[in-house]
Parts: sequence; C-alpha cells; structure tokens
Amino acid sequence: MTPARAAALCAAAAALAAAGAPKTAPAVEIIADLSAHRIEITTGFTGAEVLLFGVRDGGGDVVAVLRGPPESVVVRRKRRSFGMWLNRRQIEFPDAPGYYAVAASRPPAEIAPARLFAQYGVGVSNAVRPPGAGPEAEAFRDALVRLKVGSGHYRESPNGVSFVEDKLFRAVFALPADAPTGLYRAEVLSIVDGDVAARRVAGLTIGKTGFGAAMYEFAHTRPLAYGVFAALAALAAGWTAGMVFRRR
Repeated sequence: MTPARAAALCAAAAALAAAGAPKTAPAVEIIADLSAHRIEITTGFTGAEVLLFGVRDGGGDVVAVLRGPPESVVVRRKRRSFGMWLNRRQIEFPDAPGYYAVAASRPPAEIAPARLFAQYGVGVSNAVRPPGAGPEAEAFRDALVRLKVGSGHYRESPNGVSFVEDKLFRAVFALPADAPTGLYRAEVLSIVDGDVAARRVAGLTIGKTGFGAAMYEFAHTRPLAYGVFAALAALAAGWTAGMVFRRR
C-alpha cells in the first residue's frame, strides 16, 4: 500500500469516527444559596421560613431538598389485648432526618423516573430507609413518614419551585416551632431529560441561644445535676406558692 493510499484511508476512518461519535450534551450550570445560614431559637420562637434561591443556565426542572439532622426514632406497633393497648413490635430508625422538605418545579412523576429520586433520596417516601427488607420493615417506615408528615416535620411541595424569567428560581421552606437543632443540608438538583445535569449543596445551622441554650446544654452535659436542680426548683416554687396563699 502506497503512503498516499494509507493516508487517504486514515482520513476516511477519522471522518467516519467523527460522524458516528455521540454529540456532547450542552453543559448546564446552576448556582444556589439560602437566605440565611444560621437561625437562632429563642424562648419565643414560633417557626421560621428559609428562602432558597438561585440561577440556572439551561432548561429542565429544578428539585430542592432540605434535610435536618439525623435522629434515632423508635416506631411501635400496638395491639388491643384483654381491653388494653400493648406494644407488640417495635423497630428503631437510627438515622431518620429530624426535618425533611422537598420542593419541585412540577410534580416529580413528570420530571424523572422514580428510580432517580430513590437514588438521590428525593421525596418523603425516600427520606427514611427501612432498617431491613420485607413488607414489615416498609410498613414501619411508612408509619414513621405518616407521623412526621402529620407533625409538620416532613413536607412535599410538588410545585414549590417557581421561576422568574426562566433562569432565576426560588423555593420557601417552612420550619416548625419545634424544629430540631443542628446542621441542615440543602441540595438542589437540575434535571434535564430525566437525568441530573447539575447539583449544588448549601448548609444551614439551627441553634438555641440565651437562657434556653444554657439550660439545654446543662441538661445534656450534666443530666444528674440538672435533675437535682429541677427538683429543687419545683420544691422552691411549691413552697413560694404555699406561702403566698397562706398569707391570703
């Protein structure tokens, strides 16, 4: 084979490879942040709202999740026996989110397949993993989710993400008055054609402040001393009330 012939064949092969190569999808950029990165819980705390906002470069949908610190939760099943309700079975969930909320630009079923949301833990049904396999473990998990939804600690907003001029987006998360303290994690997913194209994460800390914070720290670091102090305080309050009514 002559050098010219070999060069021509190489050029043809390169052209065919370029024609058959898949086209690279356009990059999708997303920037997101929270309106506050720390919330202080005082004595008169009645709840708060956190604004998540951002901008995206590209089409598709946006799904935002705010997860609270994990906590250990025990779910018990009761049955009526001899006229009394008794605990028959219980399962512990060692790392259930104390708070969980998800907001999307439209119903998740219209955005991506369920397996994608299960992979990323999106949706209250995916917020807690069952501690075992089988229908019983899933039944206990579903019971825990129902309790959390009923108390306002788990929330879903299928149309909670709104757009401004197709690039700016926002979502509002409502925190209950008894929101758990600790580190919260906000995760924003940009989903294009049923797959995650971009992802951003932001953090939020909720903590106690003032006298309530001091008592909380005292109770958890020195529980015995706190118990003695609480008992003495109750006795003092009772004695004071008795003296006041006796004078009357």
